[in-house]
Amino acid sequence: MAIKVNGTTVIDDSRNLVNIVSGAGASTDLGAVGTYAFLASDVILSEGDTTSGSNLRYTCHSPGIAIGAYATGTWRAMGTNGRTGFADATVFVRIS
Repeated sequence: MAIKVNGTTVIDDSRNLVNIVSGAGASTDLGAVGTYAFLASDVILSEGDTTSGSNLRYTCHSPGIAIGAYATGTWRAMGTNGRTGFADATVFVRIS
């Protein structure tokens, strides 16, 4: 017997729990969609802004020296970086 919630099977007939939550069990691989990173940007960004990974480099502190690799994909700023030239960094989440 399957267990359903609002018409969606959450436990199938083999008693396996089915993932019904988008993003549940998200990857912890570096740079995967849904992961967070502390990145320095070469463009000014405010909270909620999105940018290409080609504008972002992995860094270790703020103000930082962006010595890490460039990120890939599209990222959303979770804070503000304040100025250009890899001067400041903030936390980003990869959205695609």
